[in-house]
Amino acid sequence: MSISGIQGQLLEVTVVGCSRLRDTEWISRQDPYVCLEYASTKYRTRTCTDGGKNPTFQEKFVFNLIEGLREISLVVWNSNTLTFDDFIGSGRF
Repeated sequence: MSISGIQGQLLEVTVVGCSRLRDTEWISRQDPYVCLEYASTKYRTRTCTDGGKNPTFQEKFVFNLIEGLREISLVVWNSNTLTFDDFIGSGRF
């Protein structure tokens, strides 16, 4: 796939949901959210309260493409009230 000529074009990314996430909760269902990063642009989905291992988000984000930069990073976290949020997983596409 060629990436020449993409500078300044827009890419819309939809975070649909997750399936079979690692469970970080002992007692209740986890409350996942997703963080996306491309260059200096960062986005975060809403927290899917009681989303468990298969949360749904259906949230759209728009990135301004940069010549030569080909990866978007994502990290899934479990939101906690009294302690630091728990890392669930990460990936790049």
